[in-house]
Amino acid sequence: MMTMLSTLFHYTSAEFWEEIRTSGSIDTTSQAAHHLDGSSKHVWLTDGPGHHSGLQDPQRTVVRISVAPIPSILYWPVWRELCDNRTAVEQAGGDPAAWYLTKEPITAEHWGTVIHMGTRETLLNTDTATHPVSSWATMPTPKRISATARRLDQLRPSDPFRAHRIDQQIASLRSIIDRSDTQQRQRAAWRTLKAEIAAFAELPPQQHPEGTITSGGLPG
Repeated sequence: MMTMLSTLFHYTSAEFWEEIRTSGSIDTTSQAAHHLDGSSKHVWLTDGPGHHSGLQDPQRTVVRISVAPIPSILYWPVWRELCDNRTAVEQAGGDPAAWYLTKEPITAEHWGTVIHMGTRETLLNTDTATHPVSSWATMPTPKRISATARRLDQLRPSDPFRAHRIDQQIASLRSIIDRSDTQQRQRAAWRTLKAEIAAFAELPPQQHPEGTITSGGLPG
């Protein structure tokens, strides 16, 4: 059974819920947030069980779909540092600290209970979203964060601007830990930072003055 601590929520309209139910997938349709790598479509989620989606249109928060965390989920307070229009996105309303997003469709095997928020009617209760929070991301430890910072320093010369933005992501992650935010938020924040490091362009091999090849243009 999916517990509140390992649950995220996607809000939608009654009309779109019928499309989602029929297709068996919450598709990536939102283009609200613009990453440095270009515009992409997302599914937005929140860890707040009430109306914390940030959507100002009440018709778009009629149906709440509970979702088990999956590996592709990113945490907005970290991801936002590489988003070019983050201020405009957050001005939509709601609590940005509760937001998550993913570039992958969320298929029915990850759904739990679906509720009509107006009538409190249960529209679907699959009990199939049983993935515990520990199965989709590790916890960010000081050792892991320090190792990531060292990796970023190796990559920094290939794109100093992007590296500066990831410095801000690391600072955001450390703030999340210092505030003792929930494990779900810490895990999602760590997953988000790792994804950005993995997407960082490698330095091309450089010819060492003595004629040897170094990896990534770094000595050794």
